[in-house]
Amino acid sequence: MWIEGKRAVSPYFIPGLRKKGFDIETVSTGGEALSRLPDKGLNLVVVNAASMRTSGTRICHSIHNHSGGIPIVLITDRDMSSMKETDAEVILKLPFTTRKLINRIN
Repeated sequence: MWIEGKRAVSPYFIPGLRKKGFDIETVSTGGEALSRLPDKGLNLVVVNAASMRTSGTRICHSIHNHSGGIPIVLITDRDMSSMKETDAEVILKLPFTTRKLINRIN
């Protein structure tokens, strides 16, 4: 599942991932993601916090608590070293390539 807000700065990631064979469902809010978690057999959640004017920590925390430990990748445009726990297994700071994202997913 890919969570991306309306002001996405990296729309090129999703087509690149689909081209590599990833099946991606997109949602635009953390609440929408939480409502769909029980229905899906998800392997990973990507939170594009850079597109949502948020650090993503609250979204990651909620997903972590409601998903049973599904891995989370957090995309940010901020320096996360000074922030509290995010519950994300991987944090990627923009800019980066689709190849780097795929490597971190794998």
